[in-house]
Amino acid sequence: MPLSQPIILATLTITTLIFLLSTHLVLIWVALELNTLAILPLIAHKSHPRAIEASTKYFLTQAMASALIIFSGTLNYEMTGSCQIVELTNLTSMIVLTLALFIKVGLVPFHFWVPEVLQGMSTTAAIFLLTWQKLGPLIMLFLISPLINFELTSVVATLSSLVAGWMGLNQTQVRKLMALSSIAQMAWIIVIIKYAPSLAILTFYIYSTTISATLLTLDKMSTTSIKYLIISFSKSPITTTILMISLLSLSGLPPLAGFMPKWLTINQLLAEKAIWIALLMLITSLLSLFFYLRLWYNSSSTMPPSTTNTTRLWRKSTPQSNFTINLLTMATTTLLLSTTLMKAITKQEYSLG
Repeated sequence: MPLSQPIILATLTITTLIFLLSTHLVLIWVALELNTLAILPLIAHKSHPRAIEASTKYFLTQAMASALIIFSGTLNYEMTGSCQIVELTNLTSMIVLTLALFIKVGLVPFHFWVPEVLQGMSTTAAIFLLTWQKLGPLIMLFLISPLINFELTSVVATLSSLVAGWMGLNQTQVRKLMALSSIAQMAWIIVIIKYAPSLAILTFYIYSTTISATLLTLDKMSTTSIKYLIISFSKSPITTTILMISLLSLSGLPPLAGFMPKWLTINQLLAEKAIWIALLMLITSLLSLFFYLRLWYNSSSTMPPSTTNTTRLWRKSTPQSNFTINLLTMATTTLLLSTTLMKAITKQEYSLG
């Protein structure tokens, strides 16, 4: 249908505006439902069995989370008579809502749907799922961040970073690795959302830019598994270099932009005396760093006479990067220049708080 994509984009835009402008729990819940229904055609548009399976899993998971959200709102309305999300004072309602939002963004222990759904999607739908679809739940978390339980979020964030890195150690499917990367990146957003919401916004922005560049580059190279990366540099050095920059930025290595939010997050956690949480986040992020470096090694460090244990594939057409990929990659390298400014803003926010 020619009008399907404009309708989907219009729906996503309207629901995003509702997230930004409204604090009424029922209205935000309706926007979440419309957001979920809008992306389902993008997931299943090819009518492939794997795409249908992915859309079904996504719908069932999101429906369960939406049911918990409306249950939380109903319970809070019964106890307090208010449907405003910023007035969610009932402890049980707060915990249920927080867990429902964790399901929405795919955090441990509700993370299993993310790799399975992402594996059966197109690249465009995957970018929407890992970036735009997380806006609504994250905005709700921003609204309740002053009331949220830091012990709960820190435990979930630490476990998410640990599990995502652990599951990626022996994973060979690139799309599932990007899903596990999303889980680990969400952990860094959640762990700091209570004390520095502006830093959480910055982390999500850099993550969205970097993951979009990575997925677009992988799609341009027709890469679905690690073994397809072995001959990528000899086929297209420029595109493979762009992929390498995006991967290293996702891993959080300096001087790329992905290093900035992790550095500022650790500083903020230390300022809040959460030393053990900062230490655990750093240790668990090393697991994610391993599979990022494995992708980098297979794509950029396996040129002859280097040898690997993987069978080399037949060379096909040489992929070329486009303007969108180059622009996003430039953002992943230059955003680190604003670190000093963001650090000053974070310190000012902490002092005012």
